[in-house]
Amino acid sequence: PEKRLEVIIRNTEFTDPRGFRSVDHSVWERVVGVLNAQIVSTLSNEEFDSFVLTESSLFVTANRVILITCGTTTLLNSLPEILDVVSMIRAEVEWMSFMRKNFSFPWEQKPPHHNMSEENAVLKKYFPTGRPYIFGPVDSDHYFFFCFDDIKRPTVEGDTQMSMTMYDMDPEVAKNFYSEEFHPTGEITEKIRTETGLCRILDDGWKVQDLQFAPCGYSVNAIRGYEYSTMHITPEDHCSFASYETNSRVANLAERMECVLGVFKPKRFTAIILIDPQSPIGIAYAKGEEIGVEASAHPNYKLANRTVNEFTPGYVIIKVNYLRSTESVSYTHLTLPTKRIV
Repeated sequence: PEKRLEVIIRNTEFTDPRGFRSVDHSVWERVVGVLNAQIVSTLSNEEFDSFVLTESSLFVTANRVILITCGTTTLLNSLPEILDVVSMIRAEVEWMSFMRKNFSFPWEQKPPHHNMSEENAVLKKYFPTGRPYIFGPVDSDHYFFFCFDDIKRPTVEGDTQMSMTMYDMDPEVAKNFYSEEFHPTGEITEKIRTETGLCRILDDGWKVQDLQFAPCGYSVNAIRGYEYSTMHITPEDHCSFASYETNSRVANLAERMECVLGVFKPKRFTAIILIDPQSPIGIAYAKGEEIGVEASAHPNYKLANRTVNEFTPGYVIIKVNYLRSTESVSYTHLTLPTKRIV
């Protein structure tokens, strides 16, 4: 599973209004270089610079950096490099979060990712007032989450983040992500998106950059205005895995999650949702409305665990574990709307 690091800044009187986007791309090459990763593909719009890396994704906006890495990458080694960029642009960190799901093969991880204690020590070095949390059963599917919060409130906070990790995907889907050659975004990857159904998740409304790796593996970043989506797929039988993350501002996640599940058909999955109070989903949650993570929204699965943490009123993290039901029903091939929801 993946590791995720996010740094959000606030400008000072000396900060270039372009913030993180004011630095040259060579700076980000240096940042990911400490992970032994390389920038393979770049895509931009009015809000984002999006980078597909080897086994990783990087999203850069004026005020935030999101770095998602797979496998045995040493993500926390990039933190001092990112903080150097914050100093370079003369800004201040107002939020930092690190999260990862429990590892499938923890003995293969490299320092500082041998265990949560080691990771916490590194994070505390840079953010002494940050707090660590565990969401979910320690002996099963769970998340380690660390956050530093220096946001000056009151302010409008409308972010949402939804991440899904899926295991044991349908072999008929997995076979599409093998290739004897590396293929960048083009006719081959477009064919993969069509044949697997990924095009139902990322339709023509998204700007897409995807890569088919050799002998196997697939990564895609997509941006649409202020929205991003990213997926990473490992198709090998003994460890088949797919991830999906987005910040799309919808009030209910059921349609989106079912569309993703309908593509990969995993035997089990975990979803974690970070909710701000002024986001559409945060407003719905505060009213007691369903937000799409409930068992009733996923008839092919049964709920194994649900963890809810409310930091302060309106700021919520929900983590759910689901197992494929033995009495599964047929999937409806959902296609997500092309028009973004604001």
